[in-house]
Amino acid sequence: MAVLAVYLHGRTLHVGVGGMEVSAATSFPLPSSDFESAVSEQVLPWLEAAGVARENLEFIVTSGVLKGDLPSGIYRLDTDSALEPEWGGRELCTVLASHLSTPIYLIDPASRGECHPHARVTGTPAIQRTCSADHFLFKYLARQEAAKRDLRHSEGRFIVAHLDEVHQLGAVVGTKVVDCLSSADEGPFALYHSGGLPFDGVLELCSSHPQRQEVLKTLSVEGGLRGYLGLERLADLFTAQGEQAALVRDALVYQVAKEIGALAAVLAGQVDAIICGGELAKVEPFMVELRRRVAFIAPISVVPGNQGLAALLAGAGRILAKEPIVNLS
Repeated sequence: MAVLAVYLHGRTLHVGVGGMEVSAATSFPLPSSDFESAVSEQVLPWLEAAGVARENLEFIVTSGVLKGDLPSGIYRLDTDSALEPEWGGRELCTVLASHLSTPIYLIDPASRGECHPHARVTGTPAIQRTCSADHFLFKYLARQEAAKRDLRHSEGRFIVAHLDEVHQLGAVVGTKVVDCLSSADEGPFALYHSGGLPFDGVLELCSSHPQRQEVLKTLSVEGGLRGYLGLERLADLFTAQGEQAALVRDALVYQVAKEIGALAAVLAGQVDAIICGGELAKVEPFMVELRRRVAFIAPISVVPGNQGLAALLAGAGRILAKEPIVNLS
């Protein structure tokens, strides 16, 4: 029997099959709305080509964003009533379930209730930080690092920086994400995301673009490396030539390092390791400069490549090991 892992990351849909480890994987451009076509024309033919019959799928693992302050854990997705409506994977899960007739589990979905109350205060009662990022990624990498260091899962204190199409950084104590951020609304700019922006500039942009979708497109589709350098792939950042490219490269390292420093303050300087994953962790010039800036905080552990599918299939292992399941219904 096999498990299907489905990871929505930025503008990319990653899928993989395996037991507790990835045996085959691929990725597709993420559709803006037509998940039916994505499943029927891409995911299902890929499964067939990979030699996985639908009847041999034991279950599907993905993750998501929970409403309110629900606890972390593994959830059986019997209803989407506890999921944030804005989470793009809701419809995809519905389509997958209709085609594959197999249970779907959410591995450590993000919950704002897990973050420290201090992390949720913004400075105005009208706005609250959601601490919305891929908590399952942070927890997977923290568990792996704790095992490497012979620490109990409850003991580790880590800063995780998963630097990919979307940058996600978090402070993890044991298996609890006490603070986190994503380039989708905070922190360093990414491939398409603008990251954190000056308040006045955002207001001016909103006033010059009366349609909300136009503003969102400017910030999350035409921002970041695409906006500055016209890039469509992270790898091209380190082959791009010219003063502007050099400036943007240096600025990206600078911004990532600054957020790592802020998360070190969240952990009161008691950090067992800084864990760097994602595609940028493969790029040695980037890592050399990042080490120069943050190695004084803690040892740096590098886990190169996007870790989403590996993290989800590790969660599948927890299901098979009979870890308690939280039922959303």
